Amino acid sequence: MKIVLTESQYQKVVFSLLDVLYGPKLSHEKVADRINISSNEGEHIFTVYTVGGKGDGCKQDMFVNFDTGNEIDSFIPKVATRKKLFSKTVLSYVNEKTNLNIDCIEFWYEKGPSHDKRYNFNVKNNKRIKRTTN
Repeated sequence: MKIVLTESQYQKVVFSLLDVLYGPKLSHEKVADRINISSNEGEHIFTVYTVGGKGDGCKQDMFVNFDTGNEIDSFIPKVATRKKLFSKTVLSYVNEKTNLNIDCIEFWYEKGPSHDKRYNFNVKNNKRIKRTTN
């Protein structure tokens, strides 16, 4: 049986999952050149880089912390979380909850012999990005 979801239905499902895991309210705190985003319970779940460590063309690059990524992966297959729609949806969720204007997202995931691959996505340019180290 094949199930077809519209983009808005998909967004509602992911928003509901993120609300159950981390919401319904997120808080954020500016620390030096980054912003720490915490769950409703105060757990640090995302880090937004505003100066160094950003991908090319990013003003604010959100890093999904390792534990947060693993927790999300326990509910949604990794193949689904490394897609544009998922990235856009997570950024929409965080931007809506924090009133920040984050434009990029980065997931680490284990792949290959070094186990240090990453998925970077720029929402404004609608494409994967290269990472620079400033």
